[in-house]
Amino acid sequence: MAKSKNYVISETGEFPAQYKVLHLDEDGIYRPVFGPDPDLEDAERKCAEMNGERSRNDKGQLVADDPPTPDVNEAYVGGKAPKKKATKKTTVKKTTTKKK
Repeated sequence: MAKSKNYVISETGEFPAQYKVLHLDEDGIYRPVFGPDPDLEDAERKCAEMNGERSRNDKGQLVADDPPTPDVNEAYVGGKAPKKKATKKTTVKKTTTKKK
């Protein structure tokens, strides 16, 4: 199952080009969270950081976290790992058998 990206980059359509990072809300409407920024690389970095993208080295391999730096997670763009979503716990309903 592919992970959906809630943050996308949008161009304003004006000259010079301005880029915004938009967030997809529950109601299906994209709302701006970053920008306008004239530098596309800044907008791409911010979008990757907010989507929780993994960092890669020059060869394209995934980068591991460096344990001596507990305040920064080098494995993710921007240095922060995405928050884990809470999972719902399902309870199994026990059935009792009647004795005759």
